[in-house]
Amino acid sequence: MASEYRAEEILTLTGEDMSDCRAKLADMYGQSYNIIDRRQVMKKYGLFGLFQRERTEVKYVVNRQPERPLVDVSDAESLRRAQEEFIRKVSGGKSKEEIRLDELNSKLDSLTAQIQTMPRSSSEDVKIESIERIREMLEDNEFTKEFINEIELRLRKDFSLEDLENFSLVERQVVDWIGESISIAPESTHRPPHVVVIVGPTGVGKTTTIAKLAAQNIKRQKDGNARKLNMCMITIDRIRVGAEAQLRNYGEVLNLNVFKAEKDADLKTIFDSVREDYDIIYIDTSGYSPNDSVNIAKLKTALGVDGLRPDVHLAVAASTKSRDLKNIMQNYELFGYTSVIVTKCDETTRFGNIISVLGEKHKSLSYMTDGQQPARDIKKANAIDFLIRLSGFTVDRIHIEDKFGE
Repeated sequence: MASEYRAEEILTLTGEDMSDCRAKLADMYGQSYNIIDRRQVMKKYGLFGLFQRERTEVKYVVNRQPERPLVDVSDAESLRRAQEEFIRKVSGGKSKEEIRLDELNSKLDSLTAQIQTMPRSSSEDVKIESIERIREMLEDNEFTKEFINEIELRLRKDFSLEDLENFSLVERQVVDWIGESISIAPESTHRPPHVVVIVGPTGVGKTTTIAKLAAQNIKRQKDGNARKLNMCMITIDRIRVGAEAQLRNYGEVLNLNVFKAEKDADLKTIFDSVREDYDIIYIDTSGYSPNDSVNIAKLKTALGVDGLRPDVHLAVAASTKSRDLKNIMQNYELFGYTSVIVTKCDETTRFGNIISVLGEKHKSLSYMTDGQQPARDIKKANAIDFLIRLSGFTVDRIHIEDKFGE
């Protein structure tokens, strides 16, 4: 049969089987084709053509004369069908809808490519007046850059643009977030003797703070708010001139015994001799630069007395710069301090550094001190005292007392 046709008229098509071949031919030519031969062939597939499978190959010719009558162009429906048939033939069997979808996808791909090459911008790049004002206020209070950025991110995430125009609402929420970031150490109970150790760099007022803690306990006893406690003080500070004399002066005022460990081994001897007689033992330590890792490590070794089980507090001055605070807290971490005592609060009006760094380090506050009067100038730390000292902020005192009061 093939001899009836010219070679250039004979076409070839391959499919999964004969039915697949007929379906493909029908899509392309309708009924205007004739199959003149068929055979089974092996086709390679897979990576590098390593595998083969059997396919059906047909030879066919397209009818020279159309099987259907010419379309009557006066018939709108016939014309539409003729157009669709023509589109299907020239587009490889695709319908008008498929062609339109391809064009739309092509346009979308082009638009996406253009967008990807454009400079990126985000809501974080948009300057909002209330947020800029809050940033300036936080910077003025010496909060760290990390803390300020976190506040800005929360404002952009939690507030609509309309709400951000209400500065009073924004300011109130920021004050609440600052208060929530302040962790207060809970009151702890210890089996006697409760050994309280204060460590920290030189000049932060560790000796005075020891006396203030003891005076506070004595005052509570006199007020009838606590049972009578036997207390004493031990100094192992052999660096600062006058450290022992200062502690003994406080001991005389408070009517407390004071002991001095001349060398490291003395601390064990003193502790073993007094541990059965006292409910609370306060230990004053030497102050070292936070960069003096050698002597800090020696101090840790000196406190390694069997049975001591110290409740260690880190003392830092309120005016210490944020970067220095981070360094101090990091280098005294080996003591496993349970909380931080902020001293000399009367020497600064900015506390953002303390709030930021303690929040970043996940450390709690136990006490705040100011002045030199042992019985008066110390108090249990609380968020309210920090919030009311925020410079430039309008603080709703009733609201924060309801939210952060004990």
